[in-house]
Amino acid sequence: MKKMNLFIPVYLFLCLTFVYSQTTKEEFLSNIKYASGVYQPYIYVNSKVTPAPEGYKPFYLSHYGRHGSRYLEPAESYTVVYNILEEANNNGKLTEFGKSLYQKVKTFFLDAQNRYGDVTPLGIKEHKEIAERMVYSYPEIFDYKYNKNCNIYSRSTVVPRCILSMAANNERLKELNPNLIIERNATKRDTYLNNSYKVTYRDSINAVSKKFIEVNFDMQKFIAKIFLDTTYAVELVKDKADFISKMYYLVADIQDLNHLDISFEDVFSNEELFVLWQSSNIKLYLVFTSKAGVDSSKKLLQNIIECADNSIKNNNIAADLRFGHDSYIAPLLTLMDINGMNIKEHDPNKIYKVWCDFKVTPMAVNIQLVFYKNEKNNDIIVKILHNENEVKIPVKSDISPYYKWEEVKKYYEAKL
Repeated sequence: MKKMNLFIPVYLFLCLTFVYSQTTKEEFLSNIKYASGVYQPYIYVNSKVTPAPEGYKPFYLSHYGRHGSRYLEPAESYTVVYNILEEANNNGKLTEFGKSLYQKVKTFFLDAQNRYGDVTPLGIKEHKEIAERMVYSYPEIFDYKYNKNCNIYSRSTVVPRCILSMAANNERLKELNPNLIIERNATKRDTYLNNSYKVTYRDSINAVSKKFIEVNFDMQKFIAKIFLDTTYAVELVKDKADFISKMYYLVADIQDLNHLDISFEDVFSNEELFVLWQSSNIKLYLVFTSKAGVDSSKKLLQNIIECADNSIKNNNIAADLRFGHDSYIAPLLTLMDINGMNIKEHDPNKIYKVWCDFKVTPMAVNIQLVFYKNEKNNDIIVKILHNENEVKIPVKSDISPYYKWEEVKKYYEAKL
């Protein structure tokens, strides 16, 4: 990638398919683009597709997707680092590296003004491509030649980046099949898309994440790399861990902007990125797999079940498409027991070994449930995809990754 040579996807098609949520240090370092973590742009891996059992044809698809690549938010994500570097630059206190870093951060800062949290052109592209693969993978669902009932119900949260992601998806669907009838909605009444939850011990989680940086990252060395006068820097940078963490997020998010010619490849070493990524990953894991987080996704899972049963019974909807946030799809994946994403780990130093954000919830992360019917006996089976890759759940099946819908529904209703 021109913007950030550090993050060139050298092993894009050689990387492990995103089937399991854990990683290793070796895998992480094999492609440092993973350091973007939850800000990693969507990667489509063309993995092997297991043929459906004989006699079964797809007829309905249920989907939930995170918005596409975006800018950071809130404004402080940029201003904290920028203001510190600007003041030091005005006072002649930056090293040559610090001066270069300041100019890059300034470019990013100015470009991001009043775009905090907005979807980027890359984010739109991600959702158009996902929609295109839906059509090509399941023409029986989205092609009028096979399905005269091409009704799509599409909805998103009221956040603009989600609405625009939905619009990108729907636009591409209509381009490929103008006969599709797509109903769109974005309302606060659909609470299952954005069911707010509070983790009462969030301050403790933040403290664990911050402590990880303080213990494992040489903050003084990094500060000395930027500032000529370390005594001055101590006074200016009141919270070194916070400054370094916010600098990391700028480095991570630059991948999501394909219109800026900025390279942050010299900011952190690979080992430093591994530490900073872990700190972020720890925080997300503790929030997204918390009881409050997982419980919040129950309304979403209930909606998925009810909509599927409606399509099966009434044959009136070809696809239910939902667009929201990582803070809801990640807990949903935990609740649904997707490939062991509900594994508990209490040691912060080991969390990355069981759960890593760039696999669980990159930008535009999506879960798709594809339903198949046997016309001879009306038997219904379902296949679950995470980022368009087949996954397994702890439900007994002789035809895995396909499962009897009644067995899947029974398993999930017990959780609800």
